[in-house]
Amino acid sequence: MIQNQSDQPLACGHADKRLQASGWLRLWARQGEQLAGAQREHGLDLSPGRGRAAIEEGDFIVIPVEMVIRAADQYLETTVVFALGKHVLISVEQDVRLGALDQASEQLLETLEAGGTLDPMAMMFTLLEALNDSAHAAIREISARLDEHSEAVAAASGGFEMSKCQAGVADIASTAIALGEAEELVAKAVEGQLMLARAGRWLRRFTSDARLQQSLPTLLSDIHSLRRYARFQHDKIRNLQQSLMTTLDIKQNQVIKVFTVITAVFTPPTLVGAFYGQNFAYMPELQLPWGEWIVMLLTGLFALVPLAYIKRKGWMR
Repeated sequence: MIQNQSDQPLACGHADKRLQASGWLRLWARQGEQLAGAQREHGLDLSPGRGRAAIEEGDFIVIPVEMVIRAADQYLETTVVFALGKHVLISVEQDVRLGALDQASEQLLETLEAGGTLDPMAMMFTLLEALNDSAHAAIREISARLDEHSEAVAAASGGFEMSKCQAGVADIASTAIALGEAEELVAKAVEGQLMLARAGRWLRRFTSDARLQQSLPTLLSDIHSLRRYARFQHDKIRNLQQSLMTTLDIKQNQVIKVFTVITAVFTPPTLVGAFYGQNFAYMPELQLPWGEWIVMLLTGLFALVPLAYIKRKGWMR
């Protein structure tokens, strides 16, 4: 289930000073004073309401990336706004501290400790890789949950649960709600991969580093592969929903069929009972010694004739 990012507490902390000295300024949306100072210093708009478009502002390209992440046993929708410049990279996380960026920070620190050098382009590449890995983990877990829903759909389609009770509309409705939530999650994940790919293309356009130029096609290929995988999961959800709706239609038709058969069986006896409920002055069969039993026998026969006809036509299956 998607939770709005404002429902989550803001994680405290500051970007590592060594990474900040290397050119990465890591901020959060609720760090109003620091965020406002960075916007004034660089002449940028990094507010959450700036929109979803990637815009060139001065010497920067501002790129929002929406993500679906797994945190505290629930899925969260959040946004990271990147401002990529020649000498500084600014990232603004919307209230949620992303574990993917924490892992990227550790990786970048290891590079610095090993005597390597970093620039905003290289750090942006590492962050995009980490976000793509995080999206992969989220989609993989959603896929695992879809397998559980597939079993529920199969049980409903089979008609009987393990308890030998027929799967009813309530059971199907709960599964349909879960599939609807999963569809929304996967759709958001697909959209997030498109935004990651856009960020990668802007990075390829912006950088002049030969090593990054060689590595970026591989990253973009991974991002697009994950997007195709997410779309496959989305199609899988659609197929499950279609199967579930078909099962629901079949069950509704079965209910209607049962009532139709009952109506067909009891209509002749009802007519007979209605006939003998009339106040006629003379009814000769009442004078017969076995008149009552004859009427009862004929009534039962009239009830069995339509039942035999329905069974012969195969409508009872």
